[in-house]
Amino acid sequence: MSIERSTELLRLALPWMSRQRAGLHPVSYAVWFDYVAQSNPPLRAAVDEHLAREGALDEFATHALFTRHVADVDPETAQRVVDQMQRVLGGIGESAGAAGTHAARYAATLAQLAAALARGDTSRGIDEHAAGVRNGPAPRQLADVVAEVIADTGTMRSQIGGLQQRLADSRREIERLRDEVRRARQDALHDSLTGLSNRRAFDQALTVLLGAPAAPTPVAIARDARAAIDAAKAPAASRPPGPPPTVVPAGADTRGAWLMVADIDRFGRVNDAYGRDFGDQVIKAVADALRTLVPAGATLARVDGEAFGLLVQGLDAAAALLLADRVRAHVGGARIRRPDRDETERVTLSVGLARARGGETPPALLARANAALHQAKDGGRDRVVSAG
Repeated sequence: MSIERSTELLRLALPWMSRQRAGLHPVSYAVWFDYVAQSNPPLRAAVDEHLAREGALDEFATHALFTRHVADVDPETAQRVVDQMQRVLGGIGESAGAAGTHAARYAATLAQLAAALARGDTSRGIDEHAAGVRNGPAPRQLADVVAEVIADTGTMRSQIGGLQQRLADSRREIERLRDEVRRARQDALHDSLTGLSNRRAFDQALTVLLGAPAAPTPVAIARDARAAIDAAKAPAASRPPGPPPTVVPAGADTRGAWLMVADIDRFGRVNDAYGRDFGDQVIKAVADALRTLVPAGATLARVDGEAFGLLVQGLDAAAALLLADRVRAHVGGARIRRPDRDETERVTLSVGLARARGGETPPALLARANAALHQAKDGGRDRVVSAG
């Protein structure tokens, strides 16, 4: 982000900050910076909801929003960034304070000069007694005051130049700190074993998805039509094995957002038989296989130990089922070599599928998808069940 953009966002954030019941501190700035940047939809929605209900953010609400939506980083990183922000803002305050003190002296000197010029006193000096100041200093020569004004002008120019440099340095430092927080947040939203999004990122994506489901695009419609045609033309022997697709009632409008939850079958037995290291290899192999099938714009995450979640938009029921079954068949068709043996292990997935309904909450959609997953497990595993 450029300095110009950062400056503009600061200008937009400050009025919001000043209208709240919280102090003007780095935590408040971070919340309102993300709010005006419109780069954090869950935060923006949470702030708007709180403002509509309470009218303003107090300290507790500000820190709660920061913790939940901004500082998705480890406490050590968050504390380091806050400390550095405090140092940067403190440095700006010191520079501004020094410039302000000198500006006050400069204003007093200018006032003396203005009074002398108003009286036309250009020869005898500035007489504070004549201006009504009793017990004040002795009159001063106008030339002395002018010389002082000139000297103070030079000092003011130096002070302002130093303040400008300090502000420029501080902007760069704040931008560096924001980059550090951004990187830490990215790390906090990714699963270290698989490189996929983690449960926290998945929950955020699910919240955004249900809050503003995207309408199907012409490109998505054309892609789905082509996939259906290709599937119809393919010989029966080449089609992926599995249960028959769910029959969709004629005229049903099922195009929209879908949640797919997939779980590695009998993973506990694999862990027990071959150890955790081999279990991690299985999870990584499944993640790599899933990654190759994820449509553009979809969110794929490891949501639990051996469980994965996929959020995808713009599909009808037939296309969603086709994708889910391709995921199942792709993983089930692979083999993983056992440690220290020439034998291979077949890994299968059970998949639960659910379409997001209008006004549905994330927990409700997850519950329906998980219920479908349990049906797939109970039905023999290595299959897809759709909750519709």
